[in-house]
Amino acid sequence: MCAYLSLIIPAYNEEHRIRYALSKLIPYLKEQDYTSEIVVVNDGSSDATAKVVESFRNDFPDIQVISYPQNKGKGYAVKKGMLAGKGEFRLFMDADLAVPVEYIEKILLLGANYDIVIGSRGLNESIIDNHQAFFRESAAKLFWVLQRIVTGITMIDTQCGFKLFTKDAAETLFPLVTFDCSYFDTELLYIAKKLHMRIGEIGVRWNHDGITRLPIGLSRTADLVMKLFRIKTLHKSVSKAGK
Repeated sequence: MCAYLSLIIPAYNEEHRIRYALSKLIPYLKEQDYTSEIVVVNDGSSDATAKVVESFRNDFPDIQVISYPQNKGKGYAVKKGMLAGKGEFRLFMDADLAVPVEYIEKILLLGANYDIVIGSRGLNESIIDNHQAFFRESAAKLFWVLQRIVTGITMIDTQCGFKLFTKDAAETLFPLVTFDCSYFDTELLYIAKKLHMRIGEIGVRWNHDGITRLPIGLSRTADLVMKLFRIKTLHKSVSKAGK
């Protein structure tokens, strides 16, 4: 089935949050005048994530679960879902619905003018209802400065889990992404920049629910810095002419 919108949700042990997310997303999608599908990528969960998703199939037949036994990482899961989707537009969002469902309409309106539209928590119109811990937010800001210096990426927020791709952009970019971890976003945007893709930004309303699986500390910081410098090496041959 070809759809107008494929909604991709990476999920690792999300049996509780995915139930809430689908209970909000499905009624919203059923009200729209375009066709849609939901692709949940069950990233090696040990809980009932897959069963919970399957329980919604009677209400929304165009939902599928992609499962594999071992946890691979968010980057791997999003890539898997993006390449499995059939939509003319493909949007990935997190299972915690940190960005409310009504922003789907807002980001789709911009989609006609760009290859990629990314949600941002750093624009003037962005609204943060519940901030992360001060240290985590401060570390993210410092890392953004380094990221901009090394990669030339000027977007303020590369890590927000709310990004829209055209079919062509998704099918061009994701096969080139090598990072399986949550830092795949920066690699993805770096490749898009080298390919001269049109990238738009939209300020979003964002609410952190207080749960995070991403550790922070010296070892993780060192790992991210190393990956930041690796991005340029991995994709030095990428160009618009020779992608």
